[in-house]
Amino acid sequence: MFVGKRMTKEVITVAPEETLERAAGLLAENRIHRLPVVRDGKLVGIVADSDIRNAAFRHPSPGARAAGGKTVGEIMTREVITMTPWDTVEDALLVLQKKRLGALPVVEGDRVVGIITKADILAALIETLDIEGMGVRIEVFLPRDIGSVRKLIGVIGEKGIEVRSLVLAPHRDRFAAFLRLATIDAPAVKATLRDAGFTVAELEDFLD
Repeated sequence: MFVGKRMTKEVITVAPEETLERAAGLLAENRIHRLPVVRDGKLVGIVADSDIRNAAFRHPSPGARAAGGKTVGEIMTREVITMTPWDTVEDALLVLQKKRLGALPVVEGDRVVGIITKADILAALIETLDIEGMGVRIEVFLPRDIGSVRKLIGVIGEKGIEVRSLVLAPHRDRFAAFLRLATIDAPAVKATLRDAGFTVAELEDFLD
């Protein structure tokens, strides 16, 4: 899944010449935490609500302007981490986690075309895992070969149960398959899988 599909395209921006009071008003009015700073359509920085709060609490030196009179350009971050519409959502999630950010501007060249937030990525995850509909999740340990995955899907398919989503994750020297199934009879499915020779995981398997 690509950033361009999940990003917010209607981006609220601010000019570097705007006052911090104006920027704070935009943040509060739109219930957001960061504003890309744009001049002539080009990204030149980003300002966060925490930047504005820090400027407000900072004791000005004699003759310095109060925070309300400062401009966005005076406090904005100029080295901005960005994504493109063709980057993957996984890439965006990794950057947000590693850099401890809440949002990333999305650019084509140096022009802002969107912004992607943690909330956008969570929405993408919910959609990908299809967790809003009826169903149960079952975890199965598999050898690291595609044949075991085919066999697993085959056994589920023989029972006429719809697979809503399937995620494979490394777990020591094997895979943990996280199955979301369109059924409420988890015990029966687990019994079927065990009869077919699969190792069905229990909670304690993930706690040690």
